[in-house]
Amino acid sequence: MPSFALSSAPVTGRSAGLALWLTLSIIVQGICDLMIRPLVLLAALLALSGCYSLSSTKVAESMRPDSQSGVAYVVGVVGIWPKAVHTANEQMLLIRPRGGDGFASARLYNQIYGRTPRDVRETWHGIGSLFVMPLKPGRYEIYNLHFDRGNVTAWSREDFSIPLELEAGKAYYLGDFRAGCLSASGAKCVFLHSDHLERDAALVRAKYPQVPDLQRVDLEKMEEVTSLIVREQGPKASMLKAMLSGDL
Repeated sequence: MPSFALSSAPVTGRSAGLALWLTLSIIVQGICDLMIRPLVLLAALLALSGCYSLSSTKVAESMRPDSQSGVAYVVGVVGIWPKAVHTANEQMLLIRPRGGDGFASARLYNQIYGRTPRDVRETWHGIGSLFVMPLKPGRYEIYNLHFDRGNVTAWSREDFSIPLELEAGKAYYLGDFRAGCLSASGAKCVFLHSDHLERDAALVRAKYPQVPDLQRVDLEKMEEVTSLIVREQGPKASMLKAMLSGDL
């Protein structure tokens, strides 16, 4: 219990009331501090526990493997390009069965209150989420992209098709897709694509040991079907990288 010392000098009614008010104020403040501090600590712990709680993939029920279908894996990284000045809160690849229903997504989501795992990090915001997507074997396609900047969202106006032929018992590596945006508030964002098979294979072995060895997917015609995915080391990338990094 806190103790309080009072003066032994004669006390008038007014000064006695003031002393009582000050004493009660100190007691109330102490009680409030005792109540608020645990609440602040609890809120901080909840925030930290939720930071990495979001999945990097979402798959429609109709596309999920079952005991009869076998399983094929689609693997890669989605994230933010390390040198990008302007970024999105969420960047996403969209995949669907060719001629079928449903869709799946692979994403990096980056907010204070919720994040997908930061499996790859090169700089403060140069981060990437590994995705390992189990699917029924069959014919699929990457058909669109999605960028969410909070105040604006962007995607391809027309669906495109990057075909994927998936066989049971195999794991297909799509590569590393890193996003950047061309202005502080506009909707124009793109992916730079690169290959880091060895790095990402090591990540998969550590997190998903049941996944078979990765094999590359042929994405040679990717730039022909959409202007929103550009090879990071390709001939079209130099000007784009200069714009994304603020050098132009």
